[in-house]
Amino acid sequence: MKHLDYLISKEKRAIWLRAFHMWQRRPYEVAPLKNETHTCASCKTVFTGNYCPRCGQAAEVGRFSFKKTVMMFLDLWAIGNRSMLRTIRDLILRPGYMIRDYISGMRSAYFPPFQMFCLLATFSLIVEQGIDLGLSDEKKAIPTEQTTASPTESLKEGLDQAEDATTLLIESQKEDHARDGKSFFQNREKVKASPVVHAIDRTIKVLDKLRDMNPSVFSLLTLMLFSLPLYLFLRHSPNIPDLRFSEFAVALVYTSNAYSIFSIIGNLLGSFIIQLLAILMIFVTLKQFTGYSKKRLLGYSTLSLLIVSTILIVLCSLVIYVLYVTTK
Repeated sequence: MKHLDYLISKEKRAIWLRAFHMWQRRPYEVAPLKNETHTCASCKTVFTGNYCPRCGQAAEVGRFSFKKTVMMFLDLWAIGNRSMLRTIRDLILRPGYMIRDYISGMRSAYFPPFQMFCLLATFSLIVEQGIDLGLSDEKKAIPTEQTTASPTESLKEGLDQAEDATTLLIESQKEDHARDGKSFFQNREKVKASPVVHAIDRTIKVLDKLRDMNPSVFSLLTLMLFSLPLYLFLRHSPNIPDLRFSEFAVALVYTSNAYSIFSIIGNLLGSFIIQLLAILMIFVTLKQFTGYSKKRLLGYSTLSLLIVSTILIVLCSLVIYVLYVTTK
């Protein structure tokens, strides 16, 4: 009931939102250093702190429990790593501020961006394609029915089928000869236009298939396409005044990871709203990361879109012209 009061009461809801915004902007706090003296269970080094300075093992190891065993199994997929869970949480709740903290030097607190991208891309592909255990192929399990017709009846049916096939073949050849004279010029025009149309159609199909099969890769390629014009506008942002392009590229990889998390959740739940929210998270991430206002960031994004669209139109026009000249 106490939690419902924060949703019902306007004053308590305002307090909760203010506390949430303060938590979003506050960097991750590392656990305080312990003052107790420990003896490392691996190298027998006596030290003070949370980790052994010689081999890096934690001060408190303890016996194996069910929770530790499960976390060891999940660590094979990097899910058991605490930094992975923390990174997923922060990419959902405070993506831009988390990226700013990572670029400013908090590397050990969060999971590396490119490794996380590869894991999310793999998981996204598994979610989209599914895992086939061979149990859905029911045709192999059902035996075919044996025919009990006599040899005379089988021979008669074979002759009738052969006669019907011959009749259909003769009729189809007559129809083909009748259409040849009418469609000769139309076929010539289609042959001339086919390379250009085929190239454009194939490119669109590849992009659509990539977007449907793996949104992680599609989002990263899209962001990298806009990276140069966006960097020219955002390199002197309020939060990071001297932003480098290499740092901005890392930020875009994390932005793609935030998009992928929401997209995977939307695919698992079958929610179109969450998939739309994944697109909105790109804008939210860039706003939190740069510190620009909504209007200014929207203006920079629109200008970047116009620049990239103009370049793509020019390149597509050149490709179409080259294909037209070579096939003329």
